[in-house]
Amino acid sequence: HITLGDPPAVSYGPPITLSWDYLEYDPLNIDEYEIHHPKRRTLRQMGLNYYQRRSLLLRMTDYTDEELRLAWKRVKKAKQQRYITRHYTSAFPVRLVEGTCQSAMRKVKKTMSGGGKHSGPILI
Repeated sequence: HITLGDPPAVSYGPPITLSWDYLEYDPLNIDEYEIHHPKRRTLRQMGLNYYQRRSLLLRMTDYTDEELRLAWKRVKKAKQQRYITRHYTSAFPVRLVEGTCQSAMRKVKKTMSGGGKHSGPILI
């Protein structure tokens, strides 16, 4: 079964994903499967454009146009948040600053404690 997805990987419109609901079938012998399985599809054949996704969601689920619009709105918001995060973390190397601060704190604590011989807590 398919359902509305939440990953913002689509370029336009609501995302589609597989739901946790599934149909259980009798086990199939591997040789039987190999004889009858369809030819492998290419990545291009597996991709769905906006119209295909929308059509599938409207035909195979109970989602309304409004729910699809809201899902698309959530996708756009998530994309914007990811862009902001990516922009600020690339402009400001957080890990480098974090490591520098931790190193400075260790040095200050070591200096304040007299080389590790301090008996009480150090407040900075």
